[in-house]
Amino acid sequence: MDLQKRCSELNYSIRAMNVDLETHDVHSKLLLWDAVRDGEEDVESAKKHFFGRLPRAEGDLRLLQQGNSRLLFEFDKFCEETGVCYWLMFGSLLGAVRHGGFIPWDDDLDVGMMREDVQAVVAAAERDERYRVSSVFDWHAHCWQLRFMYSDEMNPCFVDLFVFDYSENDGSASFEQMLSLRAEMIDEMDAKESLSGWRGASYLAESEDASLYGEIRDTFQRYRLKAEKLNLIKPTSCDAGGITWSLENCYTASDGILAYTLDDVFPLKRLPFEGFEVAVPRNYFSLLEKGYGDIYELPKDIHTHYEHVAKSDLAKEETRSAIKRKLLAD
Repeated sequence: MDLQKRCSELNYSIRAMNVDLETHDVHSKLLLWDAVRDGEEDVESAKKHFFGRLPRAEGDLRLLQQGNSRLLFEFDKFCEETGVCYWLMFGSLLGAVRHGGFIPWDDDLDVGMMREDVQAVVAAAERDERYRVSSVFDWHAHCWQLRFMYSDEMNPCFVDLFVFDYSENDGSASFEQMLSLRAEMIDEMDAKESLSGWRGASYLAESEDASLYGEIRDTFQRYRLKAEKLNLIKPTSCDAGGITWSLENCYTASDGILAYTLDDVFPLKRLPFEGFEVAVPRNYFSLLEKGYGDIYELPKDIHTHYEHVAKSDLAKEETRSAIKRKLLAD
């Protein structure tokens, strides 16, 4: 009885603490937005101006952002020359809309592409000595990690390529089925003894073990064919009404429904990003709200954002020099 009483008191204290924290959060935001308002400016305008005035990153992080921006500029031209489409996604799209470039504490670039366009980029990069596409199977996320990069392996800059497939519609029920199929695929991968070497390697490139790489690739292909038979995806754009996140991509519960109507994405628009224009989805603002809610709320990931290039690597002079060489080119 004494233990039950103490647990009850503890639960009450935790609930009261949560209320106090939430109240303090609301009060702090009210004071902040009132302080940054310009005269009779409304709160929504004040929020936009606040994010627009945030200082850029500094030091090595800013150098990496500049290097990545240069690569994105070249990737945009590369896609145009190759005759394919891409569009900004996730934090990169949020940065374009809210900051006109990189989110100050962000360090990577995410783009979405249709499967056939990704295949065209991979083939074109193989013929171009300036670039390469890193193709790695990631055990931790059970995904196919594709990155457009410079041929100079000392340069850490990259653009993440996320594959989309055509679908009949963008229904949440269909997307839930896709996630169930992906979960089934992951269970098979985890249980398969012949893939145990992947678990040990974590990140597997074809050059490291062609046989194991091929088996993983074939497993992804087999489940993609299952998705086609279930009419969850379509091999071409014929009779398609939407696009959906491919089975090969990583996915977490916080990502939400990554399926869109064709009209949500196409025809693509252009927005400024670090001084030049990039491709974004047609209904970019509604897609951001769908994924993030109010994009002008104060973010929670300022100190928790994942580092895609370690600070220790960025601190190396050879890494900095490789980035600076591209920035000073042309």
